[in-house]
Amino acid sequence: MSYSITDIEDMTGISAFTIRYYDKCGFFPDLKRNSRGRREFSEKDLNQLYLIEALRKSGLSIEGIQYYVRLSKTYGTEQERLAILRAQQVALEYQRDLINESLKHIQDAEEKITSTTNDKA
Repeated sequence: MSYSITDIEDMTGISAFTIRYYDKCGFFPDLKRNSRGRREFSEKDLNQLYLIEALRKSGLSIEGIQYYVRLSKTYGTEQERLAILRAQQVALEYQRDLINESLKHIQDAEEKITSTTNDKA
């Protein structure tokens, strides 16, 4: 099964502009093109896009993702790729902890306002 860039955009919510940019960065080394030169995405390419987005959201740079993609095409780099993925996982867990802490402070402030308002009523 293959998907057009419009299909991928509809499925993921990631803009066609961003997908094209990612392609120009070399993030889809096995991406096929049809006879008219249009990109044809496979399930593998779709999964690659989800990983790229996750790596970007974790704070990995474009250059870092390019490096990871190059490693993924090289035999014997599994340990280095695992190290990159684990580092990004730790970064996301840290971000989650910060968000949870901020959420707790906001909820506490909301609770104080609500209890003060109820006391006046």
